Amino acid sequence: MPLPPLLPVSDIHERLQAIFPDGTVNRNYVTREIAAKTVFVMLYIGAVEGADCWLRPDQVTRMTDAQAVLAEDDSREAWSDQSMRPAGGSIEGQWYAANTREPIRDETLREGLVRMGAVKEREGLPTTSPRPRYALAGAFAKLFDPGLTDAALQAAIEEWQTANLSSGALARVAILRRGAVARQGRVLVTFPNGETRHLDPGPSSVISKAVVEDFAPRFLERPGVVWLSESRNQVVARDDRLAQDIGLKRASFATTVLSP
Repeated sequence: MPLPPLLPVSDIHERLQAIFPDGTVNRNYVTREIAAKTVFVMLYIGAVEGADCWLRPDQVTRMTDAQAVLAEDDSREAWSDQSMRPAGGSIEGQWYAANTREPIRDETLREGLVRMGAVKEREGLPTTSPRPRYALAGAFAKLFDPGLTDAALQAAIEEWQTANLSSGALARVAILRRGAVARQGRVLVTFPNGETRHLDPGPSSVISKAVVEDFAPRFLERPGVVWLSESRNQVVARDDRLAQDIGLKRASFATTVLSP
């Protein structure tokens, strides 16, 4: 399978500004130069949805200007293999220091491109696994085709924005991400007061987690959890005093989040 065509980092950087308009959540994470270089390296090695090739954040730190201009497939494939081996020290001309892999992973990818649905995470890997796990979503990767320009580029960007940046689309991405985590183990829910509970894996637990951690802080002034229930355990967590104070009796509901 041929590798995708390459766009210069400066052009990727420019397109990111257009793709993610002002008001985008964590816009800085997905529009700064380090994000452009991350997208470039993913294209360089062919880490695109459906290709079964994945990026490890430290590969971005190992790229150099000298390597980036070697656009033939053989050079790119050789570098992709080499960049997965222990570095054994600093690399002359490398784009970033080795410890920059952490903001690339946490900000550019997890809280930026993954959250926007622009990057996919490989399922089934433990959180601490050193194996590569990130790939560009297919539709997003197409926005960096050098042959896509002018009106055609603008139309493609607008189509992608409509499909991926609406509130509903972002909510679907968030739930899918949580579902992938839930399939790997129990779901940890953090209550507004800082208390935590583990729920059994499954879609209902993923939804409960989203309600407690995402919906409640965004739409309630001072949220508090009264009941958080599962099918196997009808009352996982209950604040008896709060329930009594507001005259609430136990009922057949999964999650109750209230605000004074």
